[in-house]
Amino acid sequence: MKIALFGLLFSFTAFAIELEQANSWYEQAQYRKIITEIEQQPTFQQNPDLTAFYVQAMFNLRQREEANTLLNQLIIKHPQHSELLYLAGINKIVLASGGNIFNARQRTSDGLQLIVRAVTVDPHNYPAQQALISFYQTAPATAGGSKELAAEQATLLAALDPLQGALAQVQMLILEERLSEAVALIDKHLTATPNQPDLLASKASILARQDAFLVAQQLYSKTAEFSVKPNQRYSALYQVGRLAVLTENNVLEGITSLSEYIGYYKDSDQSRLNWAKLRLVQLFMLAGSEARAELLFADIANTTSADQDFMNLKEQVKLQLAPPL
Repeated sequence: MKIALFGLLFSFTAFAIELEQANSWYEQAQYRKIITEIEQQPTFQQNPDLTAFYVQAMFNLRQREEANTLLNQLIIKHPQHSELLYLAGINKIVLASGGNIFNARQRTSDGLQLIVRAVTVDPHNYPAQQALISFYQTAPATAGGSKELAAEQATLLAALDPLQGALAQVQMLILEERLSEAVALIDKHLTATPNQPDLLASKASILARQDAFLVAQQLYSKTAEFSVKPNQRYSALYQVGRLAVLTENNVLEGITSLSEYIGYYKDSDQSRLNWAKLRLVQLFMLAGSEARAELLFADIANTTSADQDFMNLKEQVKLQLAPPL
């Protein structure tokens, strides 16, 4: 009996470590590693929490059609797993927005129903809640959109979690391009919780859109300081560096921020990694560190990208680094 109990406890410990490791890989954008490692476990689909990481890695590797096929099977196997329902739903909506027009309406409808199911199964699935409210707010009525339903859902969410409700209300204002009202609402909540990173990041994003770069940079810096979520922290650090380039202010802070960002995502599948290196090259140039700029630029000199903005800027920086004839 003791041996059986020990074996059971060991299996649960291994399971917890396995999820912790998958989460760590995901946070550091090690998407190909997630796919490779999880595929070595032939029964991984029986573990819906682990499979959710696998699916999200597929999203980030632009394997959405393949993920759709897998998710169709998974939500049959795990019909009460909120995260898989949410991932299946949001993926169908993304595919519908950029795919075949003939099945777009059906995919959108199916996606909406899956997100509704995800929220019904687990009202505390806040990404699903936020996605549902945004869908209601922006989709046409023929596809299931309804500003009244968005407001109702946001009210229900606020009763469940005041912060999430506030973030939903802010996002609804942003989607309506009512940016000044959104900032005012954020400021109201920041009065009570001045270091809340979600609110700080949201305000920073709005101000950056309004070209208030210096204030946005300060807010992103504060977001990075108080965030407990790695993705949010490093996203904020990236913005600190990017805005340092645009403003040519706080250059040393920008260098520190982007250096930390690049170190965290080294050898990863993070889509912004080369952008971060290019921005850091620019900051080294602004700081007069030409040698460091040239050394880092060599890291990305031969990279290609479908992002034409990146390729154009890379060519401009290359010319700036070239010695005069």
